[in-house]
Amino acid sequence: MMAHRGVLEDHDAGLTGTRPGRQHWNVNTVDWAAIRCDLLSGAPDILFYLVAASSFLEATTEHYTANLVVQFRGDDEITSWLERSWLPEELQHGRVLRRYVEAVWRDFPWDGVYDAFLTEFAAHCCSEELEPTRCREMASRCVVEMGTAGYYTMLSRLSPEPVLAAVARHIADDEIRHYKHFLRYFHRYRQTERTGRLAVGKALSNRLRMIANQDSAIAMKHLYHARHPGEPFNRRVYKRLRHSSRQLISPHFPYRMCVEMLLAPLGLPPRARRIAVPIAAMLARRLVP
Repeated sequence: MMAHRGVLEDHDAGLTGTRPGRQHWNVNTVDWAAIRCDLLSGAPDILFYLVAASSFLEATTEHYTANLVVQFRGDDEITSWLERSWLPEELQHGRVLRRYVEAVWRDFPWDGVYDAFLTEFAAHCCSEELEPTRCREMASRCVVEMGTAGYYTMLSRLSPEPVLAAVARHIADDEIRHYKHFLRYFHRYRQTERTGRLAVGKALSNRLRMIANQDSAIAMKHLYHARHPGEPFNRRVYKRLRHSSRQLISPHFPYRMCVEMLLAPLGLPPRARRIAVPIAAMLARRLVP
């Protein structure tokens, strides 16, 4: 466990999860009346895409949770946590973000656009998308939670509107806590399945590629069609949106935090980890998001 000290104890980077003594948040504790739409009047249009796409992706959680439950059937601790804790919290993220989108961008038809998105996205929520072993799938889940923890930490930092910043911070705390669960389950299965570092690295790489090339592109496409009816969504449009998001995101993205979370399942020796983290963080700044 000492090898993962940076991931588990870096309070400043936001890796402490829900803070001790703090009552857990929910949709009813958000001060919706405090939203300052005037503070968003000069915000880049890409901010809409970032928040709306997140609301879509969070709302789809139940469509792949069933596959996870099947893969981990027989492990009651994990399936119970997935169904009773993880899934309800992820769906709450979707509801909160949807409510925020509808409160700020009132002309956006969330239901209709989401239905079109889900029709396409659901085809990718199949068991074939999962890793072939339980250990490797837990490593894959760590990548997903790393990505969302970093994303919402970034969103909380860049938001000019305080309610969105607070909501994003709450979600980031949840995602970090979820990551810790998946990391703990990963270590348990790594011991029993004796999974090597190369196989773990392959699982991490597979999920990184899937997140980058699939999930966000589908969401962006349907959001773009809603904002620009009749206009084609092609590679050039997507690259332009990605460039705009990168310009907005990069100064606020917690690269080092995400690199530490990504490398944790590899179980690198302390010396190798001290060398790898800053190098990987530097590369990440050039390549992502």
